[in-house]
Amino acid sequence: MLRNSVTVIHVNNNLQAADILLYKWPTKGGAKQRAAREAVMEAIEHANDRMALAKAQKAFAEAAKEADILIE
Repeated sequence: MLRNSVTVIHVNNNLQAADILLYKWPTKGGAKQRAAREAVMEAIEHANDRMALAKAQKAFAEAAKEADILIE
């Protein structure tokens, strides 16, 4: 889950993660956010690749931690 000052968002799939990373990220972003964008786009392109999905999930979580918005 992600949170900002008033909203909690459950991220359910790569398309939603990509939308958040590209258009709704609450901070300026950094190296981990850029890595997450790349990993999520790769997972979208290779939808049946479980390794790509796992990499995208991990990268997204790390970026959310960097932005201090991850709720575990």
